[in-house]
Amino acid sequence: MKQLQLLNGKRASYTQRDTLGVFVIVSIGLQGLVLLTAILLYGSFNRLANKPPPSLVQLNDGQTVAAAPLPNKERSPEVIKRFTKDTLTALMSWSGELPSPDGTAQNIPDDGVELKNARGKITTPAWETSFALAEDFRKEFLLKLAELTPPSIFNGTTKVVLVPLDIQTPIKIDEGKWKVVMVANLIVLSQNNLGDVIPFNKEIFLSAVEAPDYKDFTSSDETAAIIARARASGLEIYAIRDLPTNDL
Repeated sequence: MKQLQLLNGKRASYTQRDTLGVFVIVSIGLQGLVLLTAILLYGSFNRLANKPPPSLVQLNDGQTVAAAPLPNKERSPEVIKRFTKDTLTALMSWSGELPSPDGTAQNIPDDGVELKNARGKITTPAWETSFALAEDFRKEFLLKLAELTPPSIFNGTTKVVLVPLDIQTPIKIDEGKWKVVMVANLIVLSQNNLGDVIPFNKEIFLSAVEAPDYKDFTSSDETAAIIARARASGLEIYAIRDLPTNDL
């Protein structure tokens, strides 16, 4: 069989057959390289697919918490219920006191937060927690909350405590949106300490949001830190309405 002229040093020029031979050799080499790359990619993807998801997450303060893989707009029922309970309790429980800045057991008086165009003021914890509400709903809610907050809260003669009785399993109403039914009582304690009970039965509507990611806080980031804590669960409340009596 006649050798390719490319391999024959006695010829000074290439023939058409030589060119075809070079093309075939280069093509085989490239195909081999592509095949090797595909094998390596398959191995990487296979290892990634079989890798177990992280079960623990370490927080900035060094604490370690259990984690579960969820899509971006999904939240577990336990997280939704806990967020609802904590948020409503902080919004509707008014003591007129704040923890001492030095960490001692002695509380300090809460001077409250004045709101523009409001008929009264609200407690500091309620103001801080209100960042867990959707922005358009928050403004309306705070004005109403200022009307409901008795001035006697701030002189220590009245206290109000929200006591949740039942928080039902969240009902998914759309992608990233849920409705939670909460049955609760507001206990109003005045100087006689007998306590008046006011039913507080509500439908709370929530949506998934991106949780703020603030790595480090300085003294100038106080408000940012408050917002981050209020929205750390990746949820916000966008509506609250009275629970129909036939649903009780």
